[in-house]
Amino acid sequence: MQTFEPVADGIFLLKTPFGGLWSGVYLIRREMSILIDSGASAETVDSVLLPALKKLGLSLSDLSYLLCTHTHGDHIGGHHRLRELAAVPCGVFEGGAEKLRNPLKYSREIRDAFPGYSPAPPAVLEGTEPDFLLRDSDTIGPLQLIHTPGHDSDTVCFLDRESRTLLTGDSIQGNGTVLQGCALYRDRSAYRASMRKLQSLSPSTIVTGHPYLPWNTPVLRGEKAAKCLREALEITDLYDRIIASAIRSGKTDSAELAEHLIRSIGGQRPEFLFLALHTVMAHRKDREQNPPETPAQ
Repeated sequence: MQTFEPVADGIFLLKTPFGGLWSGVYLIRREMSILIDSGASAETVDSVLLPALKKLGLSLSDLSYLLCTHTHGDHIGGHHRLRELAAVPCGVFEGGAEKLRNPLKYSREIRDAFPGYSPAPPAVLEGTEPDFLLRDSDTIGPLQLIHTPGHDSDTVCFLDRESRTLLTGDSIQGNGTVLQGCALYRDRSAYRASMRKLQSLSPSTIVTGHPYLPWNTPVLRGEKAAKCLREALEITDLYDRIIASAIRSGKTDSAELAEHLIRSIGGQRPEFLFLALHTVMAHRKDREQNPPETPAQ
């Protein structure tokens, strides 16, 4: 049975099953109880999330708020079910409101960008109407929302102002998970700016939403947290060098570039390349918009 594991004072992480790995759900339990993310499905809520809450002596009626780090299905797939069971006030970053209302439409759009390299979208991914919207730097209870686009446009982190613990969801990608092949970010420049933004916060602890490589642990403290953010930036530079070198050598097909990138970093080729393709396209777009300077002759 999966349980909420303590990661800081009054902060817990639940590893819910997803695609052979896990997707994190965060719980803040202090003067108020706040749930961030909900797993991938209604079944996850019923079989994993509710029993884990019960083990802590909590029910859904004890929750003050339901939030999310972003609106991808593995993070908000249980929202609709939670709201069926209890009237937990639901908040979302303003940039993700429409996606939360219709996550299946957005899931299809992500896959439709590369139809030959994508799996079918989820059979069911029901939307949720938010009760309130949050903006960058807004606070809710002990948490401050930090908008960190890059992985996607609505990606956010939550900073616990008391312990300086940063709950990052998918905002910090590293080399992605073992099943992704590489990191997934759809906007390289925004992703890099977000990593620098997080560096400026000097978090004491980082808690990720999946087992990201090269760390392969969701909890990074002290110098390991600072190193994590440095490495996340360095990895984007490495990817850029790999992709640029491959293009100079004559590789122009994006799928070929994605496979080359995965091989070059020692990654495992996933069954479907669409996530890596989004990253490759982010690099290509970034280089088109910000071409490297030609050295003076």
